[in-house]
Amino acid sequence: MNILHGKVATVQSVDDFLSLSVLVGDKLFFVVALQSPALSYVAVGCKINLLFKETEVMLATTASKVSTQNAFVSKIKEVEIGELFANVVFDFEAEEISAFITKTSFEELSCSVGATFLWFIKANEITIQNGN
Repeated sequence: MNILHGKVATVQSVDDFLSLSVLVGDKLFFVVALQSPALSYVAVGCKINLLFKETEVMLATTASKVSTQNAFVSKIKEVEIGELFANVVFDFEAEEISAFITKTSFEELSCSVGATFLWFIKANEITIQNGN
């Protein structure tokens, strides 16, 4: 599980949804969640953790265009290659982000330690956790 520590920058309530921007280091993440009493603590300035599965992180070349706001360029820190999948670990804002991709995609993208890639996560794939 990827966990990033951040601070809520903006909160918007629309219908049954909560839209947040969260500052992680100097990067903004965007999160969309269903409103619930469990998220009543969320307010501008509060510390929260952003959690998302390795299988939800996608990779692309740095020249690629994607439709998500959560797209960040980072260097590959380490890789672990299995028979079917590769675990690609990025260095991001003094944290590690892991992505599980197929071995075929890993090879087609020519991933390697030290290479710079775009990684991204959809706003609705992020879970919010109280950071206090």
